[in-house]
Amino acid sequence: MTETVYFIAGASRGIGLEFLTQLLRQPGNIIFAGVRNPSSLQSHFPSPPSNLHILKCDVTSDEDVSNCIHTISQTPFKRVDILIHNAGIDNYLSIRDTSTDQFRYILETNLISPLRVIKGFIPLIMKSIVKKVICLSSDFGSISMNDRREFGAYNVSKAGLNMLVTQFKNEYFDEGITFIPMHPGYVSL
Repeated sequence: MTETVYFIAGASRGIGLEFLTQLLRQPGNIIFAGVRNPSSLQSHFPSPPSNLHILKCDVTSDEDVSNCIHTISQTPFKRVDILIHNAGIDNYLSIRDTSTDQFRYILETNLISPLRVIKGFIPLIMKSIVKKVICLSSDFGSISMNDRREFGAYNVSKAGLNMLVTQFKNEYFDEGITFIPMHPGYVSL
């Protein structure tokens, strides 16, 4: 294996775009960039390098995720070495000001979508010798550190994400997959 194959969910801006930009600097990296709107990423790469493959991937869509998995499985690589799940949202409100529909949408994006993506990609990850899954989380998901009155739904979703990643780690320990919930620190977009 000479190349490392990545799939980045949420690669069109912020941390996902920075991961993508840095990983592209190494020609041995093959990056499949999953984005809700491919034109948003294509504007950053009008002439994409040969090691970048932009895929439509709204992480809240079973169909989009399945299409990405199918596309990658049809390439010569047929695997994903490192999955980076970066997609996430916030409504920037307290729980008391968050509607049930807003809360549901944040949980769908920040908690259910990582479940969808990871479960879908496990067969491609199992074909790798690297086998890593990184989910971008936050210290906002820490129960012991939370004294905030804002970002209520986001905080809850990231606490759930931390437990989801831990549960995957527990259940896939024997298969040798490394699961990492990563807190990158404060990032302004």
